[in-house]
Amino acid sequence: MLNPGDYSLCDLAVTTALNAVAQTPIKNLEGILAATIEAKLSYGSGGTSIRAWVQVTLDDGATWIDIACFAFTTSSGVKVVNLSGLTPATTAITPSDGAMADNTVQDGVLGSAMRVKLTSTGTYANTTMSVKVSTR
Repeated sequence: MLNPGDYSLCDLAVTTALNAVAQTPIKNLEGILAATIEAKLSYGSGGTSIRAWVQVTLDDGATWIDIACFAFTTSSGVKVVNLSGLTPATTAITPSDGAMADNTVQDGVLGSAMRVKLTSTGTYANTTMSVKVSTR
């Protein structure tokens, strides 16, 4: 892998409703073998739901594929997943972009760049969404 390490995919104060807002991708992850991803909502008040889709690209950012969806509502929380690029794929998947079901993952699909896409409903106050990834 070109750049193993720990990265921040998202560290955003959420105040207003967001509609599929893509964060800046982390690039040069070619050869990634595994990714441990932590999503953390620090809830203040207001709002009703926040979704963070972790996505990868296989074509230098022309299209993005959901590999994890973290869903939160009105309480602070932390969710962690570990994905492997070595997991054998036995059936083809239909890629999605910001449509993966809540709290699900797609193992075995890792790419050359990774980002987070956020959607929130309602007006939040003193609320932060953070997504970190450790790649190997």
